Amino acid sequence: MRRILIGAVVLAALSGMTVPGGAAASPTCDAIRAEKAKVYGYHLAQMSEEQIGAKTKELDAFWKQVQAAGPEGVTCIRGLLAGEKTDHVFQFDAAQMLFPADKSPETLKLIRDALVQTDFAESDPANFLELALDLSQAGVDVSALGAKLLLYPNATIHISEHSLDLDADSAALFVYGSMEPVQASNALIELLKAPEPFVRSAAAHLLAEQMTDESFRALSKWAGINEVEEEFRQNDIRAIMKYKAPNPDDYAHPKFTREQVLETIAGLPHTRKEFDEVMATKGAAFDEKMRDAKATQQQIAQAVTESLPIYGVADHTAFLTSAVATLQAGDFATIREARRQALYNVSDESFSEYLAYTQIMIGMLNRLDLFKEYRSH
Repeated sequence: MRRILIGAVVLAALSGMTVPGGAAASPTCDAIRAEKAKVYGYHLAQMSEEQIGAKTKELDAFWKQVQAAGPEGVTCIRGLLAGEKTDHVFQFDAAQMLFPADKSPETLKLIRDALVQTDFAESDPANFLELALDLSQAGVDVSALGAKLLLYPNATIHISEHSLDLDADSAALFVYGSMEPVQASNALIELLKAPEPFVRSAAAHLLAEQMTDESFRALSKWAGINEVEEEFRQNDIRAIMKYKAPNPDDYAHPKFTREQVLETIAGLPHTRKEFDEVMATKGAAFDEKMRDAKATQQQIAQAVTESLPIYGVADHTAFLTSAVATLQAGDFATIREARRQALYNVSDESFSEYLAYTQIMIGMLNRLDLFKEYRSH
């Protein structure tokens, strides 16, 4: 509660912070630096509730001071962050402030390197995960941030906005799953050599789900699968690494064509703006159709399973079956990229989309016998 309380105050103070056009009468960087020295350097575990309340007010005032400084404040914080080596709480807060204010490649890498120093006992891992995903979507190599999550055993990362609880393995999926696949595969291959068994187990699980040439090649030579912790991880890895002959009847009569599948996936929304536009058009039309038909909840659910997706592919059973039945080997990379793009935020909806695309990919592996040189038969 203490960590989240202060983290929420900092986020509130930084919300909407951008680089304004002017900074009249802004505080100097010397003043910001001096105030930062007074406000930071604390450790939550050593503070009482009363002290936390006082610290919350100090942090709020400090970041409002930075915000009032405009571009000078952004430049000052960037410089302070570049020079900070020991105060991991400040590094975390400054990284959160800088991301919306400065998207230059140099600053994004500075933010990434600061986040690597995060102490999860002092800063909210949920905010860490969301910022790591933002950086990944901006094209930054965030493999070090994924590795940090895998080194956070027995974690429960609570995403309050979506009432979602993630363990370290699931949280890292958002990081590695949103990265460019070859880059993610190579990073996870290195983690197969980690000294911690729980890291090797999680890395193997996430690596299998990458389903790239690199991941299949590495896992086909890896001798550690029997040492993977937890049965569900072993089962998931084997489902990908071992060929399973499909039942031809399952895919004999697809409802949708390959062209319909690919066109639908290409048109799915991946940003809040795109979702709002789809909701106002296709979504509104579907809702009106259901109202006119006086459909029950069961009938609406049935209509979803049998219809072309509007917002995402999860739960659209007929579409998922058609995808496996009609897509060709050359479409595998397209589905993998669609899966990567589906991780647009840290939510159960994104997670469900990722898993649904993964099931399409596994179905394609078996129906088309892809990567047969690496998979056991």
